[in-house]
Amino acid sequence: MFTENNFHFVGIGGIGMSGLARLLRDSGKKVSGSDAEDSPIVAKLRAEKFEIAIGQKAANIPKNCEVVVHTLAANAENPELVAAEERGLEILDYPAALGRFVAEKKVIAIAGTHGKTTTTGLVVAGALAAGENVGCLVGTNLPMLDGKNARLGESEWFVVEACEYRRAFLNFAPQILVVTNAEPEHLDYYSDWADYESAFVELVGKLPKNGVLVANSHEPNLEKIISGAPHFFDAGDVLENFELKIPGEMNRRNARLALVVGELLNLDPAKFREGIANFAGGERRFELRGEFAGAQIFDDYAHHPTEIRATLEAARERFPDKKITIIYQQHQLDRAAKMLAEIGASFLDADRVVIPNIYRVRDESDSRGQVSGKTIADEIRKSGVETIFTGDFPKTVEWMRENLGENEVVIVAGAGDVFRISAKLLAN
Repeated sequence: MFTENNFHFVGIGGIGMSGLARLLRDSGKKVSGSDAEDSPIVAKLRAEKFEIAIGQKAANIPKNCEVVVHTLAANAENPELVAAEERGLEILDYPAALGRFVAEKKVIAIAGTHGKTTTTGLVVAGALAAGENVGCLVGTNLPMLDGKNARLGESEWFVVEACEYRRAFLNFAPQILVVTNAEPEHLDYYSDWADYESAFVELVGKLPKNGVLVANSHEPNLEKIISGAPHFFDAGDVLENFELKIPGEMNRRNARLALVVGELLNLDPAKFREGIANFAGGERRFELRGEFAGAQIFDDYAHHPTEIRATLEAARERFPDKKITIIYQQHQLDRAAKMLAEIGASFLDADRVVIPNIYRVRDESDSRGQVSGKTIADEIRKSGVETIFTGDFPKTVEWMRENLGENEVVIVAGAGDVFRISAKLLAN
């Protein structure tokens, strides 16, 4: 917990940063922020009366500021970080600040390559339904949290989505750790699978003697991670099939993990199950955005081959008789270059795929210029799926206006700014 009272957030428009800003303000702190550009998250924070500057400069930091919290995307040359350093202010990156905020709580950390956000939401939904007033920070805005992604809560328990990028989750000392699954990811930071796996092993090592790891032993790649746990509860032994509002086998596996957490907290099983059953998902998690020309338009965050397959499998399960089109924006050049073949083979449950571009992040100066949106489209065509490369957002919206129709489901997918396509299409 923090004793300081005045905070400034550099990059407040990030989903995690916005949640921590809410938590600090709800606990009585004064919070200001800045971001490089406007966004839906910034607009939502403004509606909640946060003071946010667009464009980052030294003058944005209030005179009475004590702590500057910054996104991992901010570099040392950021003018606000330079000014904070010159003023002798305490500077913390987001994971370190969140770790300090929850340090006095009993932390339930939800980690894993895929499914963290949904599993975190399921645990929170079950706990609240069962009367446990948990605090939380989730990686998306949720209807059950009034369209926000964090709540302070009054319980000694705090549920946090624990991201592995740059070993960020090592800032937590969880009492209960959930690992949904593990496969190579973030290879722009981790050198290989062994390096990636080692981060999870290290996190398990932070569990106290009475701490618990929850995972599904039937998931691949978890043997070494599980072996270091002081206590292990196997969600793979949960045979119950849930009636969920969110479709797909991956979400049913997530629900089984959540159910084990409910049992560990000794919460009313029937009420916890009811909370899970009523969980409707969050923003950009198979989120219905509207309808165009008779086609239903969904947004989804899928950006890894496993997630693409799971999203399309869920869509096919929910809409077995409809044509499925996915508008897919590959996230990050590094991931595209290293996983090209896997990406290309991930769209077999789609009737057609539309590729606008690649969202470049962290690696803008990367030399892998030979990988492009067209490269992705060509690779997908090898699997026999109809694939269209449009090249940019305006041409993609134009293509959708000319080609979508009745009895069709459209999924606008990716972790970048591809959501702007559905927003533009449905604006009128």
